[in-house]
Amino acid sequence: MAMVPSTVAADPATLARFFRVLGDPTRLRLIQTLARGEHSVGELVDAVGQLQPRVSTHLACLRHCGFAECRRQGREVIYQLTLRGVEVLLQEAVTIMGPLSERLATCGRIGPDWV
Repeated sequence: MAMVPSTVAADPATLARFFRVLGDPTRLRLIQTLARGEHSVGELVDAVGQLQPRVSTHLACLRHCGFAECRRQGREVIYQLTLRGVEVLLQEAVTIMGPLSERLATCGRIGPDWV
C-alpha cells in the first residue's frame, strides 16, 4: 500500500472518515473476521449474522476505502483484509477504552443505539 502524504494523514476530515469506517459494529465484525484470514461472502454473512445485502454494502465500503479487497474464485467472491496494522489498532483501542467501557456502553449521546 502506498504511503499517504503527511498533509493528508493530518487532515482531521480524512482521519474522521478513517474512524467512521471503524465506527460501525458490522464493519468491525467483518474486519475482525478478515483479520483471521480470507473468507467468502457467505462465510462473512454467517460470521456477522446479517443479511447478505447489508454485508455486501459494508464490504463495498471496506473495499472502496482500502481496508479490504476481493477476488473471484469460481462462483464465490473471496475477501481479504489489506490494511495491515488495523488489528493492532483495534487491540490498542480495547486497552485504551478499558477504563471507559461502562460509560461507552451506556452513552446515549453518540450514534444510533446498535444494541
